[in-house]
Amino acid sequence: MDGRELQELKDGVPSLDQDNLDIESSKEAFDNLNNEIINDSKHIATLNDPESFSPESEDHIKLRDYFMDSQRMAKENGSKEKKIGVTFKSLTVVGKGADASVISDMSSPLFSFIDLFKPSTWTTKVSEFDILHDVTGFCKDGEMLLVLGRPGSGCSTLLRVLSNQTKSYVSVKGDVTYGGIDSNNFKYKAEAIYTPEEDCHHPTLTVRETLDFALKCKTPTNRLPNENKRSFRDKVFNLLLTMFGMVHQSETIVGNEFIRGLSGGERKRLTITEAMVSGSSVTCWDCSTRGLDAASALNLAKSLRITTDTLHKTTIASFYQASDSIYNCFDKVLILEKGRCIYFGPVSNAKQYFLDLGFDCEPRKSIPDFLTGVTNPQERIVKQGYEDKVPITSGDFEEVWKNSKLYQISMEELKDYEIETEKNQPSKDFIEEIKNQKSKTNRKGSQYTTSFITQVIALVKRNFSMIWGDKFGIFSKYLSVIIQACVYGSLFYGMKDDMAGVFTRGGAITGGLFFNAFLSVGEMQMTFFGRRILQKHSSYKMYRPAALHIAQVVNDLPFTLAQVILFSSIVYFMFGLTPDADKFFIYIFINIGCALCCTALFRLFGNLCPSMYVAQNILNVFMIFLFTFAGYTIPKDKLDEIPWFGWFFWCNPFAYSFKALMENEFVGLEFQCTEEAIPYGDFYQNYTANRICPVAGSNQGELKFSGSFYLTKNLSFPTNQLALNTIVVYLLWVLFIILNMIAMSYLDHTSGGYTHKVYKKGKAPKMNDIDEERNQIELVAKATSNIKDTLEMHGGIFTWKNINYTVPVPGGEKLLLDNIDGWIKPGQMTALMGASGAGKTTLLDVLAKRKTLGTVKGECTLNGKPLEIDFERITGYVEQMDVHNPGLTVREALRFSAKLRQEPEVSLEEKFKYVEHVLEMMEMAHLGDALVGNLETGVGISVEERKRLTIGLELVAKPYLLFLDEPTSGLDAQSSYNIIKFIRKLADAGMPLVCTIHQPSSVLFEHFDRILLLGKGGKTVYFGDIGERSSVLSGYFERYGVRPCTQSENPAEYMFEALSTDVNWPVVWNESPEKEAVTLELDQLKVTVNEAFLSQGKPREFATSLWYQFKEVYKRLNLIWWRDPYYTFGCMGQAIISGLVLGFTFFNLQDSSSDMIQRVFFIFEAIILGILLIFAVMPQIIIQKAYFTRDFASKYYSWLPFTLGIVIVELPYTIISGTLFYFCSFWTAGLNYDAYTNFYFWIIYILFMIFCVTFGQAISAFCINNLLAMTVLPLLAVYLFLFSGVMVPPSKIHGFEKWMYYVNPTKYFLEGISTNILDTVNVICTERDLVLFTYPKSDFSSCKEYTEQFELNIKSGYVDNNENGTLPEGYCGYCNYNSGKEYYDTLEWSNDNRWWNFLILCGYVLFNIAMTVGFIYLTKKGRR
Repeated sequence: MDGRELQELKDGVPSLDQDNLDIESSKEAFDNLNNEIINDSKHIATLNDPESFSPESEDHIKLRDYFMDSQRMAKENGSKEKKIGVTFKSLTVVGKGADASVISDMSSPLFSFIDLFKPSTWTTKVSEFDILHDVTGFCKDGEMLLVLGRPGSGCSTLLRVLSNQTKSYVSVKGDVTYGGIDSNNFKYKAEAIYTPEEDCHHPTLTVRETLDFALKCKTPTNRLPNENKRSFRDKVFNLLLTMFGMVHQSETIVGNEFIRGLSGGERKRLTITEAMVSGSSVTCWDCSTRGLDAASALNLAKSLRITTDTLHKTTIASFYQASDSIYNCFDKVLILEKGRCIYFGPVSNAKQYFLDLGFDCEPRKSIPDFLTGVTNPQERIVKQGYEDKVPITSGDFEEVWKNSKLYQISMEELKDYEIETEKNQPSKDFIEEIKNQKSKTNRKGSQYTTSFITQVIALVKRNFSMIWGDKFGIFSKYLSVIIQACVYGSLFYGMKDDMAGVFTRGGAITGGLFFNAFLSVGEMQMTFFGRRILQKHSSYKMYRPAALHIAQVVNDLPFTLAQVILFSSIVYFMFGLTPDADKFFIYIFINIGCALCCTALFRLFGNLCPSMYVAQNILNVFMIFLFTFAGYTIPKDKLDEIPWFGWFFWCNPFAYSFKALMENEFVGLEFQCTEEAIPYGDFYQNYTANRICPVAGSNQGELKFSGSFYLTKNLSFPTNQLALNTIVVYLLWVLFIILNMIAMSYLDHTSGGYTHKVYKKGKAPKMNDIDEERNQIELVAKATSNIKDTLEMHGGIFTWKNINYTVPVPGGEKLLLDNIDGWIKPGQMTALMGASGAGKTTLLDVLAKRKTLGTVKGECTLNGKPLEIDFERITGYVEQMDVHNPGLTVREALRFSAKLRQEPEVSLEEKFKYVEHVLEMMEMAHLGDALVGNLETGVGISVEERKRLTIGLELVAKPYLLFLDEPTSGLDAQSSYNIIKFIRKLADAGMPLVCTIHQPSSVLFEHFDRILLLGKGGKTVYFGDIGERSSVLSGYFERYGVRPCTQSENPAEYMFEALSTDVNWPVVWNESPEKEAVTLELDQLKVTVNEAFLSQGKPREFATSLWYQFKEVYKRLNLIWWRDPYYTFGCMGQAIISGLVLGFTFFNLQDSSSDMIQRVFFIFEAIILGILLIFAVMPQIIIQKAYFTRDFASKYYSWLPFTLGIVIVELPYTIISGTLFYFCSFWTAGLNYDAYTNFYFWIIYILFMIFCVTFGQAISAFCINNLLAMTVLPLLAVYLFLFSGVMVPPSKIHGFEKWMYYVNPTKYFLEGISTNILDTVNVICTERDLVLFTYPKSDFSSCKEYTEQFELNIKSGYVDNNENGTLPEGYCGYCNYNSGKEYYDTLEWSNDNRWWNFLILCGYVLFNIAMTVGFIYLTKKGRR
């Protein structure tokens, strides 16, 4: 009796009159009846077929009772049942053929442009194929449907379509209905969800924080009486954690492949619990047992059975390596092969159906393995006499199925169910209940359970937990703020109310604005992390994407306030700005607005762009615009004269902030110019009436001027718009927030959470083609038959004794491995098993010498000798996490491993031939030219294919020892069978290996010779032979009181059942004779030596020479860069656009003094372009460094080839980018003079760009992650342009900071390039740039006579005595500079130093490279 029948029986109990109802006695009677029925059903089922029924544990019985009680109480409270089944008829899903997507590289735009002119491409259509072909079936509410099929059969597609996620397909034909509601009209997306195969969580949150957040977003309104939101969440949280055995992990961070946290199995359980929290009526589970041990997988199936029965859920699942116990939890099964349905019906009839077709089933083989195995030519067994009768291809299977009697019965059941659905109309109660569950503040058509405000509050708390969890990052950021504030403050320290104070105030205010902008740049990159999590939560309808952005804004406020207040409180008073309280707080308020505005703007770039590099390059160009058109480097009156870009001033948040801050500071100030007034000198002290301040628009005779006068006449800023400018800054902030909300709501850059493959041009295989299928079958068959001819292994005996491993924890140390003994020998295949969290992966890490944290004690030997330096190289380690470089194809990745890890004596041809053999054996030959890609972007191979690639990378290296951590996790039964079979043949060929495995079927388990079984706490439970049909292993457990293992039972499940008894198995093992035998054997193995193994020569850490490593690493990096046009073309495009913007902004500069200053600012902004390039470079090396760490652990190559390779690979792109900038800006700005000047400008600018790239690489090599890099970079970037000598002249830099100026590389770049450009400039001031004054006609007869003494003492510039009559009558003119040389002389620069500057800059580049080499050397081993 299944749970559904049980429910029907309960529902048949007569209802009682509510007025005479004794609730307590009725509840007691009901519970007694419940327990009696369950016990009777278990007893009867066990007698009939002990394997077809897996009895529910006490926890599961309590869980069933809880759900039934909750459901009953909910009904009494007026709740309706959300019961909707799913039907699908003639379902055909069409996708794009593999030739639709070609790997993009730098040649792609060129070929795309050429194709525009080729008529043959105008009518060419992309090929299409049927992912699913004419699939029909149904799943009633309260029933469970199991979908089985090999990879590529369309299981995931079916689940996605049934969860109403169809956007990524070309077309979906056929009918899908939910309780009678057509899929096109089914707007309740939260009620039909798809749970993907991969685990996607925020790694720094704890389990409690992750689930509590999900519960906050899914807490219904119609809860039980007297049940508040908190008690509801606590109840469900504790229930779920208990259900999946995660109580002790509630405060553990989730982690990922780079951050330590939950184990793979625990992370999978978290994914399952999060999906259960969603409370959907229809749930599609895609390979949700991946990474779970057999007991946890069965526990999941039982839990799904209970929730399906009691809550009338519709459960559709695709499980890999499902056991018979899991299989029998389901009502129906649908089997797919190449998108075609080859069986649909009750689980009880499926096996017999295929047996009747002529297939045979091996003893102990699980039914799911058999059902999918019949489609695998290498696995299926055909009965004698049926060789020519059984179907071979997917088309044959489909034809046979549609002509069968079972097919007709299924179609009749479908018709009956449709009639029943039409009659009962379950959709009415379903729709009403959804309305009751939703928050009353939600709009009528909302698909979300909770209100927008509730979502924002939950997201704010979650985001705060994520931010606050990185206390080191917070501390680093604010320490950086304090340091930079002190640097800023000391540089502009104590500005006076004189002429020098006028100009430096503008620089100080601009520097403060840019400081906060630089700190916000990291927010753009953060938008690219967590996109798949957002996509998953959006599909669950947990919260609106717009709510996430509002929460981010709310989280910004306290941290931005703290940042700006901390910075401003230091610099404001050090600068010597007006010490008025109102001006101080206005200064802070405007800076806060500007910082928030920049944060929202930079996030907008990230949310709009598909690639980080596209967004970074757009941001860099935008930063040039922000700085250039803010009114500081170019006065507003000159900006108005720029026809191309002058308009940007009016939409620039920096411009409004700068205007507001300048008005706030300058209004009310008076500046003295007694010493600087023209003409100056002792001779003119008595001629005040004929002197004038050297400020545009000054009145002659007044040796002072107001700040308001300066703003109006010199900067063209109105002085009555402080409030307006401030409001505009905040309005722009609001605008950017709204645009972010729109972008996040409507743009999905994750391909909807799906992955699609891209291939080399012309290399795409045919999809679901019958002829291609036959060829593939023959290819794999041939590779399998020839495997023994190609394998030749010379392994050794590897032993470990008394292995203990401890890790530091708060308050002491924790023991993870406790006195583990064992060995692996050639020809033996050892299984390492245990429950999730028992320490299997930890033990493999220790044995493979991968641990870098904690303390390892014990003894490991290879052929009786301590492990040598080459141990990591000669061993293969298939890790649980699949970390691959996304820029390579599958074949390229395998060849790279073979070239660098196989012995150098093996020819390249042999290595490549072995690679092809491994590709064929692992059924990946058709994927050889597919890009590996990554899951975050949705481009690349699938999760299951990544696992096969991980194994392949180790196999092509021909290791002497092989460690495999969950090699079958995430694979279907057939792939698992092929891989274990392949590993078995490796063992038979002489390779010693040990393999952790979670869910081995009976057939897979039989391939192993020995087993090391771990219990909780990393203690040994058993180590020894398994025996034929597991007789030795089961005999051990039987000896200590465990029931015998039946012939049809899965030994792995039996073993875990034995571990769940009350016996203290670690103690039993330590006292057993088997333990004594192991100790004796270990002592004997110490003296055993494999002569063939020792003849390999002197141990080498790496197989190949450093030069060969460098060549191969450089070629690989070059290929990756070539295939990343977003990055490479992005940098070039940034250089072109920036060059054109600066060139046309400073268009055709003339010889006037103001134009000479514009030349300096042109060069200064070219510096900013180089510094911004650092932001684009840093993510690349941080990403590649993560892949290097994995490669170095396996000794592919050393740290030096990688470092030199990643430095050199950037050089051509940097040189091209710098050259493009030069061509687009140099002549446009009017800087052209002679060939020497041109050449020097080009070569030193290229060198400076290389310096910036290597500087960014050095920072990235030092930082452990991108977040820390984004904290460190602003501190150093600000230093580069702040102490360059432009914003503050060297003479004004205080003595104790002067050394910072002299060690600044931009100083030498600026000196070289500025003197090169200015040396030939002869200044001829226009009337606009002249300082005009009159001479006292009573004492002097002409300007020349009046200015004679002035010209003798003049420091720079010249006097125009109006001898040519170009000035108004009676006026004299003064020009600030006579030549470019006079200007750079004031900066203590010399043109004679230009080549010395070049050499010094070369020295800085070499220093950066040396730092990069050093930091990568120090961090070459990952923390694990």
